[in-house]
Amino acid sequence: MGEKGDIKRSLPARITVNVFRVIVGLVFMFSGIVKAIDPVGTQIKLYDYINSLGLNISLPDSTLLIIACMLAGMEILLGIYVTMGAYIRGTSFLLSLFLIVMTPFTLYLAISNPVEDCGCFGDAVKLSNWQTFWKNVFLLILTLYVFIRKKLSFPFVQYKIQWVLTLVSMVLIVKFTVSNIKYLPAIDFRPYKIGTDLRQGVIRGDNPDMSDFFILDSNLDDMTSAILDEQGYTFLLVSAHLESANERNIDLIDDIYDYCRRWGYSMYGLTASGSGAIHDWIENTGAEYEILHCDEIPLETMVRSNPGLVLLHDGVLVNKWSYLNIPDESQLTGSLDSIKVGKMPDEDPLRTPIGIALLFLLPLLVLGLISFVKSKIL
Repeated sequence: MGEKGDIKRSLPARITVNVFRVIVGLVFMFSGIVKAIDPVGTQIKLYDYINSLGLNISLPDSTLLIIACMLAGMEILLGIYVTMGAYIRGTSFLLSLFLIVMTPFTLYLAISNPVEDCGCFGDAVKLSNWQTFWKNVFLLILTLYVFIRKKLSFPFVQYKIQWVLTLVSMVLIVKFTVSNIKYLPAIDFRPYKIGTDLRQGVIRGDNPDMSDFFILDSNLDDMTSAILDEQGYTFLLVSAHLESANERNIDLIDDIYDYCRRWGYSMYGLTASGSGAIHDWIENTGAEYEILHCDEIPLETMVRSNPGLVLLHDGVLVNKWSYLNIPDESQLTGSLDSIKVGKMPDEDPLRTPIGIALLFLLPLLVLGLISFVKSKIL
């Protein structure tokens, strides 16, 4: 009777610990996944923090990108661990330590407001600095409770197969993050997503997030309306910084220009680089298309690739590609209105919020089921 009574008395605490554990885990997984969807965006946010806080640190973009990927991967992995109850002692300790450090830091950000958006949920969910602080306070309370009452935690995966959980998670994280770097984010949360009418957002001013978008020619004459109001198809080669643009598929870019001349389409280059970098790009690549000026922020927002290719139709953003998957001659077999390249891509179930959630959660559910079956058999 005494043992049953102890179990009954501990049941509310046991339920509370495990509910708190899953909430914390899912929040960390979500935070990490949206960062992994857009690692370049996280890299840019880290750069914003370094500048706004006045830190005298000079890091190459590649280093910041690696840090961004590691941050996203750490959040996803720790989120998976705590959700599944794996390595709960060490995981709850690390999460508690992380939040103990980050909560005062986010309080400082809320008071000083050096950046408007913390970037903790990428571009998927915008939080003010005060909202971020209170979010961290909430998570800290839950995480400390889980750490203190960790013995009441019920693991969803047996200790003997936790290494499998780690292996599967790491493979998923690495493949997912690398794919988003190479072939653009799986989900575009930014204002320049496919299907956006740039004329409404830029020329008519319907979207304040596009207020910094402008196009100037070499004489600094405004070409924004002239280009966005063009009827038919227009290709834009987007490179915020031509001096660091990858020239790996430059022949395909030249083929796009030849294709445009053959079918009567317009093609322009957009960059924030100076005249020297533009001259070097033309010399090195043999570019014959006109290269125009635009602010670096909308260019980096429009396409997370340097360079990237964007296709407009009557001012509407129809498609965009990284430099690694620019359409080649096997795809450019006719006029754009008659081939797949000229149409908005079909929705990919794996590139939706539900699809990505299932990508990560299904393996966890399978491992949990295997663990449950093994515990019953053995």
